Amino acid sequence: MQTHFEDNNALNDPLIEMLISRQEENLSLLTQIGKTKNISGNLRVDKCRQSYQYYIVTQKGDTKGTYLPRKEIRKAKALAQRDYNRAGETIIKKQLAAIDTFLKAYRPNALDQAFTKQHPGRRALIAPVREPDSEFIEAWRHLPYTGKAFEINAPEFYTANGVRVRSKSEVIIADALDRAGIPYRYEFPTSVKGWGTLYPDFTCLRPSTREEVIWEHFGLMGEPDYAENAVQKLAHYAASGYTIGKNLIATFESAATPLSVKQVQAYIKALLT
Repeated sequence: MQTHFEDNNALNDPLIEMLISRQEENLSLLTQIGKTKNISGNLRVDKCRQSYQYYIVTQKGDTKGTYLPRKEIRKAKALAQRDYNRAGETIIKKQLAAIDTFLKAYRPNALDQAFTKQHPGRRALIAPVREPDSEFIEAWRHLPYTGKAFEINAPEFYTANGVRVRSKSEVIIADALDRAGIPYRYEFPTSVKGWGTLYPDFTCLRPSTREEVIWEHFGLMGEPDYAENAVQKLAHYAASGYTIGKNLIATFESAATPLSVKQVQAYIKALLT
């Protein structure tokens, strides 16, 4: 049971992704419950001192039932499991129905479309309550800024889109971001507590939430002084509210362990899409 969306962009909405994940989890739980065994009778439990006594009730109007001795505890377990499975199955099916109803009605891009579908002449007169994603991303991508200057004799590395970066590994990251449709700014100046202005390798925009995520690549971790500087930089980022795995991506490599494309793609999929 999965809802299909006419607008494929809706699948990048975090709420939809979370609900689809919960939908799949519930379907898996239903499979685990399986078919509930049809066992006759009902279980009655009595507290006796510090333990419990179990009775099976099979006759209508019987308020006590037949006592189940310890050697018949399996029958008590089967009845208890049956009742639990029935209750769980009912709850899960209600949750699945609620999720399905919500997903069929929920359209995260509806507000944007209410603006973009207006006649161009009307759009010119309207101040939208929320800037459409396409316009927001375009403005974010083209914000003017001054990055860090390259040294005169620095080696030249360029991405597939012609952006100059400082290493082959940064080319890998930049090209992977472009392929995934993730907007980024290269070496955008950022204020960090205790350090001043830093120029993170990439400041990325998570389109689904419009949140900014910094990506720092540390490419010389085999050099002690560089590694120490990297640790200090990450500590200052943390003091400024940047948390690895949330709004900060940190990748590392040394001469013996280079950065892999698969590693970069995994970070993009987990934290930026």
